[in-house]
Amino acid sequence: MTRIALTFGALTLLAAPAFAQMTLMDADENGTYSMEEMLMAYPDMTEDTFAAIDTDESGEVSIEELATAQTEGLLPPME
Repeated sequence: MTRIALTFGALTLLAAPAFAQMTLMDADENGTYSMEEMLMAYPDMTEDTFAAIDTDESGEVSIEELATAQTEGLLPPME
């Protein structure tokens, strides 16, 4: 029983980062995503990648820029 519980616990911990990468939240509810908000969903994102996604250079990623980045393969699609 203990072995099963430990295995389940380990699998849960391993799956958590993958799930977190697929959850993007607009924490300040302003309709765009900041670098900090993007990092919560994509922890490996670099400033260069963020800049490439932020095509209008506003310092925020719009939903349209996000969709384009996913289509172009800069980000994995959200599920």
